[in-house]
Amino acid sequence: MTVSNIHGFYTNVVDVIKPRQYTATNYLKNQLIFLKRLSSELDSETKAGAMVNMQIPNLEMAIEELSV
Repeated sequence: MTVSNIHGFYTNVVDVIKPRQYTATNYLKNQLIFLKRLSSELDSETKAGAMVNMQIPNLEMAIEELSV
């Protein structure tokens, strides 16, 4: 990491950015984590809460199919 002066401000600049390699299972697991957190915040009686709760089993099945 180097320090650069941009418009009078000193900032840390990352010299090399390494791209991440995401697989389909990593993507689905991230979506599942997001939906579970969202589900805990939403009321299950609302339409949005019900839709989120319906997607969680679908994602779990898709993760199981990809991991086999």
